[in-house]
Amino acid sequence: MGKIIAITNRRGKVGKSTTAINLSIAFAHSGKKTLLADLDSAGSCARAFGFKKHETPDNIFVGSKPEISFKKAISKTGVKNLELIHIKRLPYLDELKAGGITANEHILKNTLKPVAAGYDYVIMDCPPYHAGTINASLIVADSVLIPVTIGNFSTAAVRSVLAQIDEIRKSYNSDLMIDGILLTIYEFNSEDSFNLKKELFKEYPKLMFNTSIPKSSMVCEAFENDTPLLIYKPEDRASKAYAKVADEIFERKSLFNSKRKN
Repeated sequence: MGKIIAITNRRGKVGKSTTAINLSIAFAHSGKKTLLADLDSAGSCARAFGFKKHETPDNIFVGSKPEISFKKAISKTGVKNLELIHIKRLPYLDELKAGGITANEHILKNTLKPVAAGYDYVIMDCPPYHAGTINASLIVADSVLIPVTIGNFSTAAVRSVLAQIDEIRKSYNSDLMIDGILLTIYEFNSEDSFNLKKELFKEYPKLMFNTSIPKSSMVCEAFENDTPLLIYKPEDRASKAYAKVADEIFERKSLFNSKRKN
């Protein structure tokens, strides 16, 4: 069974989609068969691989057998070992039920979980604002990665995600793990960035990734050219940092598996 990782933060502009895209490519480059699930209607992940909005299905859950439509909606990315599915919307009865779980929020578990068996990793890029979609992602996920960058309420946003994870664990997914908190768009010469890093390491020492993703103008340039950073400029320091984060995830998974065997 492939490991399903949800990348989420209730704040926008934290490098969430960039992280999902480039981690997926780093996994694929390491020989891991990977599925990138773009759950944001904005479609940043799909766009990064050159897909236009009309080139991905509008609603893959129409019909009596959504699991079949789900598999048919998976596309090749042009990167070896990496495929993509853009889920523009989940069929919620009430997306505004903040934090409330509707029966439809289990549809992702029922469709994605069986497909995950064919991959080593499934990376889900969650939208920042839709509570229903985030809940559905956490219900099906094996683990969560939380990107965070400097800004107002950065630590509050992390606490919010951790609280949401606790709620999901209590009632729906007791095995949900946390891969870690990842500092993104990090400015090494910035006092504000250093203070945030210091605060997070103090509060969550066991959850922090050792690697931080440095701020890079190449991220925007790559996006404007509809090309993932790791493909557009693999020698960029942010590209190299994402490869290191992938290695950290591999190491943590190996350590976890060895502890389970013992």
